[in-house]
Amino acid sequence: MLYIRIFMVIFIACLLLTAWYLWHRRNGAFLVFDVSSSPELHSLMTICSWTLLAISVLGIVLLFFDNKYLNLITLFLGSATIFIFALLLSQNNQ
Repeated sequence: MLYIRIFMVIFIACLLLTAWYLWHRRNGAFLVFDVSSSPELHSLMTICSWTLLAISVLGIVLLFFDNKYLNLITLFLGSATIFIFALLLSQNNQ
């Protein structure tokens, strides 16, 4: 059970770092995109960073419960959020 908690702490830290990176890059350059000229991309990055922050807080709360299956909620929500962000980002480029 300890290794699951260690893995979840690492995953939540990665979610927080991703949220921080998206938040700080929402007004400048993000990868190959110019966010300052695209208000849709600016709002997408803002919403995604706030969503990842909320999922991280939920993950920290669920980490204190002894049920290891509750951690799947954090894994699913975090992965789904990043997946949807990637899909919308690639659709925005077209």
